[in-house]
Amino acid sequence: MSQWNQVQQLEIKFLEQVDQFYDDNFPMEIRHLLAQWIENQDWEAASNNETMATILLQNLLIQLDEQLGRVSKEKNLLLIHNLKRIRKILQSPGLATAQLRLDQLGETCIHRPKSCP
Repeated sequence: MSQWNQVQQLEIKFLEQVDQFYDDNFPMEIRHLLAQWIENQDWEAASNNETMATILLQNLLIQLDEQLGRVSKEKNLLLIHNLKRIRKILQSPGLATAQLRLDQLGETCIHRPKSCP
């Protein structure tokens, strides 16, 4: 069972704490849709290696595109809209490097999940 599935089984008071970790920098939709993929990546190593961070960020975007293709077939307008918005946020030029972007994502429990509820 993925860590994300385990999180979803927590009591409501803990789920409310988890909700506070997610924002537009790394929306919960992505954590939910890509749970298994996210948990199988070496985010710690990527946060210390610019090349690896760039590759990992590009792979994240590829995974997001695959999910977008899947939900487009299902004609889920709300999720399609949200995934497009999320992709735009993740590609924003506001951060200079992929490594900085991954460090920002790490604050929402990607590469340090043990520190999250």
